[in-house]
Amino acid sequence: MLSVMELHRVAATMPLEAFERQLGPFVLVQRPPDEVTQQRALALGARRTVAVKKGTPRDDLGLLFEFDDLMVATLPPESTSESLTVGRLPDCDVVVDDPSVSKHHARLSWNTKTWAVEDLGSSNGTRLNGQPVEGMGIVHDGDELTFGDARFLMLRTSTLHQRLTTGRFQKR
Repeated sequence: MLSVMELHRVAATMPLEAFERQLGPFVLVQRPPDEVTQQRALALGARRTVAVKKGTPRDDLGLLFEFDDLMVATLPPESTSESLTVGRLPDCDVVVDDPSVSKHHARLSWNTKTWAVEDLGSSNGTRLNGQPVEGMGIVHDGDELTFGDARFLMLRTSTLHQRLTTGRFQKR
């Protein structure tokens, strides 16, 4: 994973098309856990948690203004894969080091028009904008995905590039 601070430098030197080629069509920005989740994770043996002041549960704009210390999981370009797995094991495409995340927790899939998330029978569930995912959930730019207690904001790479280069967050 890269930090947003590292991506600021990259985005400043690349036009949008090159940035998208490097990062893929979308990214997962890790949202900071709330204090209860941090304490529970540490009690279960997590090595670290992200310590950033939390806003309201759906305060996406507030989160994006505190962006620099957050971590970004880059994903493979749409043309190279149609799905990827999220989980705790190193063989997952997106590895989430959190004790509440199952070994193989969820699958993200896409085609040229839509993105979807599917829970893979995880112990602590997958949520899309706070709602449990049963079957396939359709994901849009700016939606929140939660795998166990690990929370992410899913963004189009173009949305992230715009935020990094202009300081504005505007969904497309």
